[in-house]
Amino acid sequence: MSRHLLRASSMMKTHCFSQRFFNSVSPLVPVQLPSQMETHLWYILPNEVKNASLLSQYLELLSPCEKENVLGMRGDELRKRALLARALVRTTIARYQINSQVSPRSLKFTKNTYGKPEIGIDVEEKQRTIKNDILSFARRYFSHEEVDFLAAVPNAEVQRQEFLKLWTLKEAYVKALGRGFSGAPFKTFTMRYQDATRGTCDLSGNLNSEASEIVVDSSEEPSNSAGNWQFSLLELAGSHYASICMENSSTADGRGKQPMKLTVWKTIPLVEDECVSGTDAVIRIGGSS
Repeated sequence: MSRHLLRASSMMKTHCFSQRFFNSVSPLVPVQLPSQMETHLWYILPNEVKNASLLSQYLELLSPCEKENVLGMRGDELRKRALLARALVRTTIARYQINSQVSPRSLKFTKNTYGKPEIGIDVEEKQRTIKNDILSFARRYFSHEEVDFLAAVPNAEVQRQEFLKLWTLKEAYVKALGRGFSGAPFKTFTMRYQDATRGTCDLSGNLNSEASEIVVDSSEEPSNSAGNWQFSLLELAGSHYASICMENSSTADGRGKQPMKLTVWKTIPLVEDECVSGTDAVIRIGGSS
């Protein structure tokens, strides 16, 4: 699944629209910038994009460097996914217009000192298989607490699903830090599920509870722990897990944290957009909503 997450600080109200276009090509529907601590998630299902002419149009949106990277991929499926990912990024950002229309082709991108954008999101297929034994694999990469949590799950399929959820959360966190896997080894921090009503914080919390929050404890960087980050763990389209991580922001009066607000769109760029927040296509598993 290709995906893109956009977050920006602005006090403008964001509208969740549901609009479908059945022309071969349609203009991008403009969207107002998200307000502070508001998060927009746009996703595309590659198997729903089958029109060769549309794929050619997506290719024309890319920069020469992006085209070279996409066309250099081995295999038709990899090339298609790479193309959709870049087209999704460009068409999504181009929607967020303030005073004038923005062409997706005109966009330029910057990175932080670690070569990554300052955002944290990871998406994994629910049917993803693990070649090695899950616990053996987890012992190589996860913290002792996380391994113990997985070892206590008796059902093999449930254990695999819990592993994937933890993996997406950990990936989202290191991406939010901007360092990637090598810069923030998975073993150095632990994901925990917290019951906000009781204040308990462990790995055995009920993730299906509306009160559940997700926190991170870092053994190497306490300043990047617990209350400094917000997470959202979702099931998308019944086929993927998605985790989002973003740094906390204080409320206007300086007291407490401002909760993340999430809006999700499914799209086929230049053809069809649908706001799927509040539908069965987006199921909140834990964390902020």
